[in-house]
Amino acid sequence: MAEMNLVQTRVDAIRRLVRRKATQPLTRALTKSSAADIAEALAHLTRNECLFLAKHLPDTIAGETLLTCNEETMRVLIDGVAFERLTRWLDEMEPDDQADLIERLPDELQRRLLERMLPVDRQNVEELMAYPQDSAGGIMSPVAFRLNDATTCREAISALQEQGDVEMVFYLYVENDAGQLVGVTSLRQLLMNSPSTALAEIMTSDVIAVSAETDQEEVARIAQRYSFLAIPVVDDTRKLLGIVTVDDVLDVVREEAAEDMLKMAGVPEDSSNDTDGALTAARKRLTWLLVTLVGGVGLSEVIGLFEETLSREAVLAGFIPLVMGLGGNVGIQAATLTVRGLAVGGVAYDRASSARLLFKEGQVGLVMGLALALLLAGYCLVRYPNWELAAAVGLSIVLAVLTSAVLGTLIPMSLDKVGVDPAVATGPFVTTSIDWIAIVVYFVVCTRLFGF
Repeated sequence: MAEMNLVQTRVDAIRRLVRRKATQPLTRALTKSSAADIAEALAHLTRNECLFLAKHLPDTIAGETLLTCNEETMRVLIDGVAFERLTRWLDEMEPDDQADLIERLPDELQRRLLERMLPVDRQNVEELMAYPQDSAGGIMSPVAFRLNDATTCREAISALQEQGDVEMVFYLYVENDAGQLVGVTSLRQLLMNSPSTALAEIMTSDVIAVSAETDQEEVARIAQRYSFLAIPVVDDTRKLLGIVTVDDVLDVVREEAAEDMLKMAGVPEDSSNDTDGALTAARKRLTWLLVTLVGGVGLSEVIGLFEETLSREAVLAGFIPLVMGLGGNVGIQAATLTVRGLAVGGVAYDRASSARLLFKEGQVGLVMGLALALLLAGYCLVRYPNWELAAAVGLSIVLAVLTSAVLGTLIPMSLDKVGVDPAVATGPFVTTSIDWIAIVVYFVVCTRLFGF
């Protein structure tokens, strides 16, 4: 809480300085501030205030600030900042950040910025832009500290001192004479071993690396599993293409979490309150609502099939929302846990592990169903002294909760198996399906027990 208050204080201070047009204090404040704090301040400023701040923004942090801004603020800065200032900002950025920024710019501005870059820098950026944005190649930095396996610790330290601007020096990647990645060592190992020791003697040969085509979510899982600060990216011949650093991994985790939340709510990934107008936002969200509408209409028709049951025992209608709500909530709980397990690698794909997970969720569903059934049956006996009603409602709750728990686990696993994002499993389509199943189970049980 104290840290959040400190951040808010910094943001408020920047905003006050901008509105007072206090040039020198503003420049000093921006120099001491992080890109995230400046981006937060920009989000609360008018267009003219944003451009005033941009004029005093240090080039060394401007590019990172631009990448951190929301879409609306970024568009204001890109449209209002002079081209030469934008090129200076770009020059201070790492190649992977340059590629990320350029990809988000209009085509004509992309062309102009690429044309004025040095050939070697332009080649690096264009190679990164050629990879899919959600792949390891799309988020990697081509700048990695690499040394030959015959290099001694003394020579490695000297080389490191000469290239002090390398992005990640915690890991030193070792290559053979053919340029293939054969090992990795650390700065600590260089300092702890004899200066004359060759890297081949102290390196770890079993290097965990990914290909440029590896999905960024898989890269994040690997980094989390092994607590890596960086992951090397190699081609088919094991030549080092670059590294994915921990800051990029954190960005991936944040993006994937936001993407999954949107899918769970049935909202398209490209939806944005910043850029979408009312009609555009409504059009994007309407698709899943139409699915819910169709499902609801179909559900009303299903209930109509049991009209005779309801006409004889009208009290059964009062428990329909309860059965649907409990079944749906249990299904969402199971689906959410399964999606999370798939995302972090906690759910295995082999048949035995899948069967164990389904059996466990079935047990959980059975226990919850029995507990809820006892409570609901007790209520029925007190409110409506009818043993048949209590038994019908109780048994239907047990079966509905049990079925929902199993389906909530099975559906995400099945979707993931066929290559569909399992986060869809917690969206409106699946919740509507579970409502259907819960209602059918409820009425079938009631019809059988009452002998209709």
